[in-house]
Amino acid sequence: MTGSLTRAVALLVAEAQDVLALVVLPWECDLVGRPDLRAVREGARRHLSDAVHPDSLADVLLVAGELVSNAYQHTTSPRRLRVVRQACTVRVEVTDGSPAKPAPRPPSTTPQGGRGLLLVHGLCRDWGVRPAADGGPGKTVWADLAAHPSA
Repeated sequence: MTGSLTRAVALLVAEAQDVLALVVLPWECDLVGRPDLRAVREGARRHLSDAVHPDSLADVLLVAGELVSNAYQHTTSPRRLRVVRQACTVRVEVTDGSPAKPAPRPPSTTPQGGRGLLLVHGLCRDWGVRPAADGGPGKTVWADLAAHPSA
């Protein structure tokens, strides 16, 4: 009985979160001035804390931090972070002005990074890159994550 009750509660929580997601607007952060990464993650946390399961929120914040950090490190033109709940999915998008597409690298034995996109790939349902909407230089790197661990 305990297992079925636990599943029933999890289903109710997931359904309640889906209803809540209908009223959660996208959260955006201007990255042009390169705000502190901790402040960027905290803004996303405040916005999503009631709309995303805490276990999933940790993954969302980790992925957002990795994508923003990559934009800071590998481009001279970070522009915007956008995070939005879409049904059972949270989409993280980072837009920058560089046409260079990110690609996962083999893990390094040095402590100097190189694992960020591998981590994103491992945590996300899907991720990718789309060209700038206006046809100019630049791109948006996006990642979709589950809004609830059982979703």
